[in-house]
Amino acid sequence: MNIVGSALASIVVMFAIWQQYDPRVMIAFVVCLALSEVFVKIRWRLSVVCRSCGFDPVLYLKHPEQAAQKVKEQLDLRKQDPKYLLAKPLNLPAIPAEKAKALQAKEKGRLVSRSV
Repeated sequence: MNIVGSALASIVVMFAIWQQYDPRVMIAFVVCLALSEVFVKIRWRLSVVCRSCGFDPVLYLKHPEQAAQKVKEQLDLRKQDPKYLLAKPLNLPAIPAEKAKALQAKEKGRLVSRSV
């Protein structure tokens, strides 16, 4: 669908600029295709982030501490926001104490409190 849209956009640009067929339309097609791919990538990147807790799996793969910090900030904001006082609490997974100690000993990421 992106290819068809890019082809139509480049044809419109071609007729708007040159009023006839011109081989330079291929350059406009490539530019339109690149722009559509950029927008698809941005849309995908924004849809991956969890809307309730703020977890970002792409950021977690590169920088786990930054991802944990973003989740902690989002949960702190949620805790202070009055519209969530009567809302259903988040169903975050519980980590047993011994597993938490083992993860921290291996330095395998950062734990976030469940007190939301």
